[in-house]
Amino acid sequence: MKLTDQFRSLLTRLQTQSPDGFAAAFQVVFATPKYLFQTYDEGWMTYYSQMGIVMKDPAVKWGFTHDGIAPWSELEKLDEHGVFIKAAEFGLNYWTVMATSEHGSKSIGAFSRSDRDFTQAEREQIFADFQSLHVLTLQGPETEPDFGEMLVDLSIWHTHPKA
Repeated sequence: MKLTDQFRSLLTRLQTQSPDGFAAAFQVVFATPKYLFQTYDEGWMTYYSQMGIVMKDPAVKWGFTHDGIAPWSELEKLDEHGVFIKAAEFGLNYWTVMATSEHGSKSIGAFSRSDRDFTQAEREQIFADFQSLHVLTLQGPETEPDFGEMLVDLSIWHTHPKA
């Protein structure tokens, strides 16, 4: 299977597993991801951006200093600015947060749903898919000619959807 097909399949599965949106930042260097995919409601993304929440976000704080799947109790302790309370106003009620540093590169993801908490099996599947996407984003255009361009295009599209 081509890298582009693998990537699209995994990204689509993450969207299904996280019905109310996610943010996945891949290859983060100095707080800036090389690729960022966001599927949250536009209202939340606008609020998040305008209020400069990224450095107050407990998911981001945890992700910079850990790998694995975040225990909710740790995230709650880090939420000094009420980020999750505000997110709930946008219907983002339940979360799973994860990070990986495989192959010397950092990636962080936050996944949400409004209807119920994620099961442990769902968290583990999302983490496995997230790690697979992390490894795929390490492969550049030299691996498959169209792959690098597709990553940039999808990153822009998933972060700034066309009206």
